[in-house]
Amino acid sequence: MRVTSNLQVRDQLNALQTTARALAAAQLRLTTGKKLQTGSDDPVGARDVMVADGRLRAITQYRRGLESARARIAVQDNVLDQVSKLLTRAQELAVATATDTVDAAQRQTVAAEADELLNQLTALANTKVENDYLFGGHRVSEAPFTLTGSGATVDYTTTGATGDRPVEIDAGRVFVPTDDGATLFLDTGVMDAMRDLVQELHRPATSGHATLRAAGRALTSAFDRVQERIGSLGARSGTLDLVAANLDAFEGSLTAQRSAILDVDVEQAAVDLVSRQNAYQSALLASSKVLGLNLSDYLR
Repeated sequence: MRVTSNLQVRDQLNALQTTARALAAAQLRLTTGKKLQTGSDDPVGARDVMVADGRLRAITQYRRGLESARARIAVQDNVLDQVSKLLTRAQELAVATATDTVDAAQRQTVAAEADELLNQLTALANTKVENDYLFGGHRVSEAPFTLTGSGATVDYTTTGATGDRPVEIDAGRVFVPTDDGATLFLDTGVMDAMRDLVQELHRPATSGHATLRAAGRALTSAFDRVQERIGSLGARSGTLDLVAANLDAFEGSLTAQRSAILDVDVEQAAVDLVSRQNAYQSALLASSKVLGLNLSDYLR
């Protein structure tokens, strides 16, 4: 008849179960590559991982803002480059026509080209990005500029084209990547200067071409102000690069912190697994000896 102690049996079974759980946990860590399987494994670590995950998600959102800002800057830069070329050509027309050697027919030919320059300028001012008018200010669904009349009576109307459109690029930091239409086309005098040139070319030449020369000077002034806006755009692009670099560094730090808490050292996990396997086998052997005791063992 086999006789065992209930206390010994219970202790051995508890020890065996504890060792088995430790082995299973070691196997799971090596299989998944994660230290934490549930929050109870390390409550403080689990909390820190959740905080890091939240910040990493925020960085992803900030990057979307950066990409949007960069895209809008690239479009404005292209628009301003084309505006600069239009103004340069308009200046050339003003200079070439402000002479008595140009007859009425030639003046009308030049005026027709100036008409087209004004049309192109207005189209640039009404540039759309993803169905929104880039320079519309707060009224992104309406064309900010519309031409009216023609020839000597040509003019334009505007919605006002005012209002910033900021994007969030970092925690608590908003950024205005592009200018509104009022800043680019009204405050610089671009629209007025081009309109005045067209009107003047459609009128008879004046003595000394004073008004045409004045239109040329206005075009030069507008050109200079556009160059200032281009310079400002370059500074804003540099700001975005700096913010992006900071986000990259912060993301790297968060990722490293998260990995230190969550990810296992594979080599160490393998060693731990072997150790747990040996402990489990030793526990099995010890349990078999205790549970295998019989009456003669007690009488010796």
